[in-house]
Amino acid sequence: MTAKKPNITAVLITRDAKYPPLVWERLDLGFFDEILVRTKCPCIYDRYIMAAKAKNEIIYVQDDDALVNYQVLFSKYDGRLTCGITQGFANFYAPHDCTLVGWGAFFPRTALKVFDKYVKKYGVDVHLNREADRIFTYLNRPFNNVIFPHQDLKQEEPARMYKEPGHFPSMDKALAKCRKL
Repeated sequence: MTAKKPNITAVLITRDAKYPPLVWERLDLGFFDEILVRTKCPCIYDRYIMAAKAKNEIIYVQDDDALVNYQVLFSKYDGRLTCGITQGFANFYAPHDCTLVGWGAFFPRTALKVFDKYVKKYGVDVHLNREADRIFTYLNRPFNNVIFPHQDLKQEEPARMYKEPGHFPSMDKALAKCRKL
């Protein structure tokens, strides 16, 4: 007898006026019990504000510029932050003690409590708004990185966050704040 899949909330954000159809059309709407979408999203932290309002205990997130086999990733979910990531990026982020959630991540809603410590000390600042993913993963160590394929979309678009000036210095400043908590 197989266990029933628990209810899962997907939290999806995009800067665009409409969630990218190529990603949306590939979502198995039956896999998720609830899907929360925010378009014209001004900051990454909104992903987690929305997740706090989810009706389910298990949350799924991914970026709007990737195709991910979230069903397979869910089979690796072990109750803690579980992220799909390539080996190269896992190696890159390991020295920083953080990881990526954009290529698919599952986590318990209770993991959001880590933001309380950050907000208590620093408030909702520029780093939380921009680097919420790094802050979240750093403060939820140990996390479960799963070496996992995905398909990148929007590679040519200059508005992607990692292409913005100051991307890595901003990440470093946010993580330095986390180390002081």
